[in-house]
Amino acid sequence: MAGGRGSRLGMKLEKPLLLFNGKPLVDHVISALKGTCRVHRIFAAVTARTPATARHLLERGVDVVLTPGGGFVEDLRRALRALELGPTLVVASDLPLLRRQEVEEVLREYRRCGLPAMATMIPLQVFTRYGLTPTMVLNEMVPAGVNIVDGRKPEGKEHVYITENIRLAVNVNRPGDLRKAEEIRRILDADKQ
Repeated sequence: MAGGRGSRLGMKLEKPLLLFNGKPLVDHVISALKGTCRVHRIFAAVTARTPATARHLLERGVDVVLTPGGGFVEDLRRALRALELGPTLVVASDLPLLRRQEVEEVLREYRRCGLPAMATMIPLQVFTRYGLTPTMVLNEMVPAGVNIVDGRKPEGKEHVYITENIRLAVNVNRPGDLRKAEEIRRILDADKQ
């Protein structure tokens, strides 16, 4: 999902093209997706507000589908209908810490659950622990930007996968989010050593 202009960020640059660690946000997501053998094809849902993002993705061999820009859910429904896809991993383009490991974690849980859809949620306490401000909170849970839906059964039963993986929680929506993402990246890198 790469159709957001990023108006909450107060910048003129399209949000998917904001630089994090030297490359656009959307490129971090594309790298994570291309790193797993379970992702066979990547489509990016773009809008009229993200023409530079569409060009950028096409140059990198990613297929784009134009959606009306009616919001995440509406654009997702439009893209799924237009592409006539079955089970589809849906990823927001603003997850700079996403890696292949997180993608595979979500895919493993989806295979295990056996339902047509899966929402990935992060406990609010994880956001508090890292000093992050969630965009939306539902029953002390925050939706992550990585989910799965079967395009043939978009209204089917849904499994809720709860994880405390901070890499799935960090997204860029407000001024300061890029700085916070960099702080968390450094913490995670230091923990590996």
